[in-house]
Amino acid sequence: MSDQEAVIAAAEADYPHGVALARELLAVGPLVSGSIPWLLRERSEAFWPMAERLADLSRRLEGSPVEALAEYTVMYLKEQMAFEKTGVYSNTDFDTVFKAVYDNPEVMRRFYLEGLMLTHAFWPIHLDIHLLFEERFLPLLSAGEGLEVGFGHGLYLLDVLQRHPGTRTRSFDISEHAREFAGRVLSLEGVAPERYDLEPADVREPLPVEAASQQWAVFAEVLEHIPDPQSALHELARCLAPGAPLFTTTVLNSNAIDHLYQFADAAEVRGMLAEAGFEVLHEKVLAVKDYVPNSNDRTVDLAYVCRRVA
Repeated sequence: MSDQEAVIAAAEADYPHGVALARELLAVGPLVSGSIPWLLRERSEAFWPMAERLADLSRRLEGSPVEALAEYTVMYLKEQMAFEKTGVYSNTDFDTVFKAVYDNPEVMRRFYLEGLMLTHAFWPIHLDIHLLFEERFLPLLSAGEGLEVGFGHGLYLLDVLQRHPGTRTRSFDISEHAREFAGRVLSLEGVAPERYDLEPADVREPLPVEAASQQWAVFAEVLEHIPDPQSALHELARCLAPGAPLFTTTVLNSNAIDHLYQFADAAEVRGMLAEAGFEVLHEKVLAVKDYVPNSNDRTVDLAYVCRRVA
């Protein structure tokens, strides 16, 4: 038995679903499972609980976790390879992306939502971003209504509602497939239906929310998907009460089938947050090369815990 298999076998009693999924991914090959050895070495204490949680959730959703994560990963790698050659993102038009991705059940239902959810365990950077969310953002919340715009799979919403029983949410996503998927996640995890409303809305337009009425907001993995992220940040700021916390993320140099806005650097993102009325409390700058030193991937993920300035 190899050292890696011994580590995996030792975790099986406590994390049976996570171990089973890790083994299946390893059998597919390094293109999909290449980060697992690193996770076992460097993030084992965080990786196994999250892998177990998401593998079990995927099972109860009657999903196809290996296929979903594999297709999502391969999709990303193809787009990123194209970016490395051209230096520009593949897409520039939101309406085209909406039809091809967010309104397309063959993408959203088959692999996108489930695959993206699973990256929160099986992609090291996404796991570290989720740890920042848990450790730095969730403790700032208290009772009251908040919102997430672009909630996708609904994992961040689930964490807020489970950690803080006194909260409720009225949240928004442009994709009917995301609204259905996130609703199933919240229902399966036992969140009472009166604690959440998942509604259609486009952050490029004013949200149906009263000014300064929300006590917290999540705006993760959206800024790079819209042509005018500055305007969207202003709309989030309008919705939030003074002092309310915001969790937001984006990426640099990261192509995908639905990325539109190419940020120049982290300073541009910080400048947009400040201009919209947010103070950055915590920032994470997570480069692929910090995890895989010999990688040619120039992706840099950015994650921020902010507060709405009074």
